[in-house]
Amino acid sequence: MTSEVRLGSVIEHGVGGPETGAINLIYTSMLNEFGQGYYRYIGINQIGDELNEFVMKEAAKTIHVNIRYPVFNDFESKSTGEKNRIRLDVIHAALVRIAEYDKKFDVRVLESIREKILEKDFSFEFICKSFVYKKTGVRVAKIVLQPEMNKFNYYVIIEDAGKAIRRLLMYVGLTDAIYVPKLFSEGKWKSENEIIIKGKLNEVEISVTVNEGEIRFKNLTLYAKPPYFEMMRADISEDEKQKAYKDWQHSLPPAVAAAIRQSHN
Repeated sequence: MTSEVRLGSVIEHGVGGPETGAINLIYTSMLNEFGQGYYRYIGINQIGDELNEFVMKEAAKTIHVNIRYPVFNDFESKSTGEKNRIRLDVIHAALVRIAEYDKKFDVRVLESIREKILEKDFSFEFICKSFVYKKTGVRVAKIVLQPEMNKFNYYVIIEDAGKAIRRLLMYVGLTDAIYVPKLFSEGKWKSENEIIIKGKLNEVEISVTVNEGEIRFKNLTLYAKPPYFEMMRADISEDEKQKAYKDWQHSLPPAVAAAIRQSHN
């Protein structure tokens, strides 16, 4: 089983929000790597004095933790490193609470996870997809995710016989990997020198040429820019995001678009 960790908060100046994407992903990976993936979903909620702390199983493989943790009124202005360490402490404290509730969790292992994250200074990379050039079996294109607090960087790494020969930045996305299958789920080698990457939405065709070290993007939609591909980017302006969102809504079946608009009202 693989666990998914989600950190949130219900207080002013709390630790929740979009910036938690990286630490959520790191802890999700570490729990599974260290054999602590006993729950499919672990929801951690930072609370204030008006709510009670608790550990509660919602279902057999889902667990929620309300935990009280000191609030910093200047949290939003703290450095990236300070925010990372505070969020690390909140998650670790919550997992220790779970270990007190469910003896399958090993506190010593949780301490090892915390130490590894600190040792690596929150710098991790995760392989999303691998595409082997089958004619030789030794050339591989890997889509690698490097999570940061305000963005997720996606690289294409080309390996030959296990040695990396190219590393190219392909995409800078929002801090949630939910869109990866829609954008980067398929890879087809045209030759040993070129691979084409596409997603389930089929909005963009990404051509990576190895020898030249180039990435080219082909828009497969009727819009000036592919809507969903643009909407999930973290390196564009708010105006550009709004335009992409409107185009994405327009691209949906009318009933679906109407339901989305209604949900926002």
